[in-house]
Amino acid sequence: MRILDTLARSAWLYPDHAAVAVVGGPAVSYFELHRRALALAEFLRSRGIRRGDRIALLADNGLVYFDLVTAAAAVGAAVVPISTKLVGDEIRFIVADSAPALGVADDRHVGDLRAAAGSEFPLLTVDDDEYVRAVSGPPLERAHTDKVDESDTALILYTSGTTGRPKGVCLSQRALTSNGLTLCLVQRQRPTDVFMTTTPLYHAAAGTRVVSMLTDGQTHVVLPSFDVPGFLDAVREHRVTSTVLVPTQLQRILDAPELDVADLSSLRLIVYGAAPSAAGLAARAMTRLGVGMYQGYGLTEATTNLTALLPEDHTDGVPGRLDSCGRPVPGVMLELRNDAGEPVPVGQPGEIWVRADKIMSGYWNAPELTAEVMRDGWLCTGDLARLDEAGYLYIVGRSKEMLISGGVNVYPREIERVLELHPAVVEAAVVGVPDDRWGEVPVAFVQTAGPGVVTVEELLSLCEAHLSRIKRPTAVHVMRELPRTAVGKVRKVDLQTAVPS
Repeated sequence: MRILDTLARSAWLYPDHAAVAVVGGPAVSYFELHRRALALAEFLRSRGIRRGDRIALLADNGLVYFDLVTAAAAVGAAVVPISTKLVGDEIRFIVADSAPALGVADDRHVGDLRAAAGSEFPLLTVDDDEYVRAVSGPPLERAHTDKVDESDTALILYTSGTTGRPKGVCLSQRALTSNGLTLCLVQRQRPTDVFMTTTPLYHAAAGTRVVSMLTDGQTHVVLPSFDVPGFLDAVREHRVTSTVLVPTQLQRILDAPELDVADLSSLRLIVYGAAPSAAGLAARAMTRLGVGMYQGYGLTEATTNLTALLPEDHTDGVPGRLDSCGRPVPGVMLELRNDAGEPVPVGQPGEIWVRADKIMSGYWNAPELTAEVMRDGWLCTGDLARLDEAGYLYIVGRSKEMLISGGVNVYPREIERVLELHPAVVEAAVVGVPDDRWGEVPVAFVQTAGPGVVTVEELLSLCEAHLSRIKRPTAVHVMRELPRTAVGKVRKVDLQTAVPS
């Protein structure tokens, strides 16, 4: 299904329902969001945006994400959200790689996008009168929307990998609307439900819900930034029924003294994830908050949600069940395979392969990388797991060495590449270590050309200049030699055990 059709259906059936409500900002009904989408789509068409073009977006959480994703989809263009936490080199790479025909930014970030894209790059600023006119103008004619297909790319989400080089994950309109139908079913959403986003909308988990929450009249409340008092106030004021929290957020809520007097009576479901293990935290939340808990496994390349550990799974008393990330959601075929691509027996570890309408079309402008992970319609995730007899999935490792810090995917190779920019560094190795606040944090080890040729302060400054804060190592250890295997590979397991939590 196409994104505009999804929005049009909800606008027809629930015209007066609130579609989007930004905490402390604007709120629009489904009728109004549909009107704004068609008006902005006509503006984009008049500016020369055509099917297959890309539009870069650099902005804080706000209505612009909903305006732009739906409007771009109406003309068959793709939105490229850029993290507001990125610095100059990181933004420049994404702009150069995706080659957008237009950039959209808010006042706070327009300078960053201009600096990355160049003075001649066409830009639309959300806070200017031109944007107000763009979402208030005449609608796009149906003759133009009829040319758009559900296979057209709607979002390109950049994610790093083991190479340290960001890749653009292409998600089609079909993938995003299919994800919406899946979430409606497994999270038992109703048209009267109110979902709240607490994380940045440029992040895959939140950004894909820009479309998925349009499926059947639900209200999408957007929290501009997270803090515990603001979260609790928003739940009460907007009568929020469900939300997604990364474990660090959930931990802060459970520890907050304000929780004792908070009104959370409307809240029925908390979706949590983005940590190697959060079983103990989920059990504590069920006791303290009295709400249903939902957890799942997913990745950007599969429009996030692939499995579901339902509320009843959290309370069925089966030993070890909370260590699982659930069973495959409807519409997802999941298998575990060995290195030869053959299915493994129940209980044995294997690589997760998935097949679904939700999986990506491929990596932007990277056919070789796409071919490495897409085989005969299957997505090879690189993650290792085992299945039990009942079909519950248990993650046992990440073959891509990714770590998760504060709910954000951090890839060691990206940090290592920066450290190796210093001429005195022979090789760098980054590992994730447990952290009470962030779940995991990166710690770096470097082998140098000799003693005293570089200081820890110099290396930390190098990381500060090239990496966003969440990716910067919390410590750098200078070593004469990195521990290695017989064939010369760095033994990262030795490095992890050498660092206290």
